[in-house]
Amino acid sequence: MLTYFDSSVLLAILLDEKRKDEALKLWNIANIRVSSILLRLETITVLRRTYEHNKSKLPTLWLSKKTTELNEFLQEVNIRIIDEDIEKIMTLKKEIAKCKTLDAIHISTAIEFSKLVSQKEFMLITFDKEMSNLAKSLKMTINLSPEENYF
Repeated sequence: MLTYFDSSVLLAILLDEKRKDEALKLWNIANIRVSSILLRLETITVLRRTYEHNKSKLPTLWLSKKTTELNEFLQEVNIRIIDEDIEKIMTLKKEIAKCKTLDAIHISTAIEFSKLVSQKEFMLITFDKEMSNLAKSLKMTINLSPEENYF
């Protein structure tokens, strides 16, 4: 199965959030992991921002350790850059505008990846409620979780 991961799942793991175990389970059962370059950019930005806002509470090497962890996870992901194909999907599928721009890019990239396999062989994994709802409206298979657990 081709599995698209958005940043919320990887951040749950890296930041030891309450859904870390669920995120790790979803990560570990995925055969082929794919995502947008946004996965790399959003996660490193959030890690750096988290460190800056919590320097006094975190160990000195926290950011270095988390960056190393991030890079290990990213080695397992096939990353797609944002290009004309992604732009075309965003332009043609007006309903994608129902979510924030970065989420719209994630959804558009997921749509592009989903063209590589049958619908039953593709899944989008997210903990973001808006992205999840949009993906469902686009008939994408997503991870199913209780609604109250979304970020």
